[in-house]
Amino acid sequence: MTFSTSSLSVVCDGLQLPGGSCIPARPRGGAALLHGIPSSAAPEPGDEGYGGLAARFAARGWAAVWTDMRAARGSPGWFSIEGWVRDARAVVDAVRALPGLEGLPVALVGSSAGGAVSVEAARRGAPIDALVLLASPAAWISFAADAPAALRRITRDAGMAVAPEVFADPQGWVAEFDRVVPERSIADVDVPTLVVHGDRDDVVPVEHAHRIAAAARRADLLVVAGADHRLRLRPDVVELVLDWLERTL
Repeated sequence: MTFSTSSLSVVCDGLQLPGGSCIPARPRGGAALLHGIPSSAAPEPGDEGYGGLAARFAARGWAAVWTDMRAARGSPGWFSIEGWVRDARAVVDAVRALPGLEGLPVALVGSSAGGAVSVEAARRGAPIDALVLLASPAAWISFAADAPAALRRITRDAGMAVAPEVFADPQGWVAEFDRVVPERSIADVDVPTLVVHGDRDDVVPVEHAHRIAAAARRADLLVVAGADHRLRLRPDVVELVLDWLERTL
């Protein structure tokens, strides 16, 4: 299916978040694509980023939007998990505003920490028709318990900036992680949900997927044998997600 690709800024809290869109001529629906916390590791060969993922969605008829959420990869603003929840809602709204999508279903697709904020955005009323979680944590393994380690993970390892006052008193910043807990929030999300996880994920253990699926109202669980954390890089996983969206929506 042919589609057009263009740059797109998603506006949230006055921040212009850089991103893009891939839009087929006759979309069957829309997809908002959310990344996780950036890795300090070098990109894998052939990694086309979320623009490449959006192109795969568009080739199957889904108008897709992606953005770099605040503080990620040079985006403006300070990182906070609550800020990312608001960014997630803004990306959904950007999909809803695309021409030709009036009345069509929209899915929210979040990877890793992007999955965690997707659940919370859905719980708070983001207008979606389906939710897809790729390697999402069920809860934050250490962020809320160890503020210095959390700040190192975000600023040193992920290269994201936080507000200057956070260094003086990080307690309010880390407390936000206790309010964005997928295995709690998912119980209030009443849309079809697909939980996908690799059984060789060494970043977020696969048992997190089982915890989310067990707490969800309407979830299908897919554990991918031999898959690690970066599920978006596996064409077979992307195809499984697209197949599920077509059956579900």
